[in-house]
Amino acid sequence: MTTQRMASIPIHRDESADALSGIAAHWLMTGELPPELVTGHKLIDFEHRFLVSAIANLRRVCIDHEALVNCKACGRGIREACESQLIGMLGDVFAFILDHFKTEESIMRDSLMIMVDRDVCQAHMEDHAEIAAKVQEIVSSLDSLHIVSRIRELDALLSRWITNHIALHDLLLSRWISREDSLIQGF
Repeated sequence: MTTQRMASIPIHRDESADALSGIAAHWLMTGELPPELVTGHKLIDFEHRFLVSAIANLRRVCIDHEALVNCKACGRGIREACESQLIGMLGDVFAFILDHFKTEESIMRDSLMIMVDRDVCQAHMEDHAEIAAKVQEIVSSLDSLHIVSRIRELDALLSRWITNHIALHDLLLSRWISREDSLIQGF
């Protein structure tokens, strides 16, 4: 799936927002991923915890990321602070996703899943590429008057990752490596 096609995929804000609100509430109460997002793979789950905390931190950058159309109403100092925070987060998130995707793709190869179920692995890796491309797109479109728009875009992307990618791809990968005959079981 290309980045162009991904941009045309409607993000169902109501479903995503509701699902993510439950995830966020669970995270705030327990500091843990909700059970439906736990893959059972220690490293992958650890990295997903970082993702959930990144979403929580992202939502703290702007005073009202959902309602503000742009950043014109905020003073220059506030805009600069928001921009600085977002740039730092984007750098951290981008570095994280590259490492995380590398980890998952290595697991696919090491467990031989890629040889047995190439189509499933290819779809998983394509989703990784789309997510990385979208983060790059957000980075390249930064400007001080539209930081709130970039926050919403990143929030929607990370929300999709949490609600869709983990459930569709990562849980399948986890089930594959937890088989009794897996070469890397218990990794």
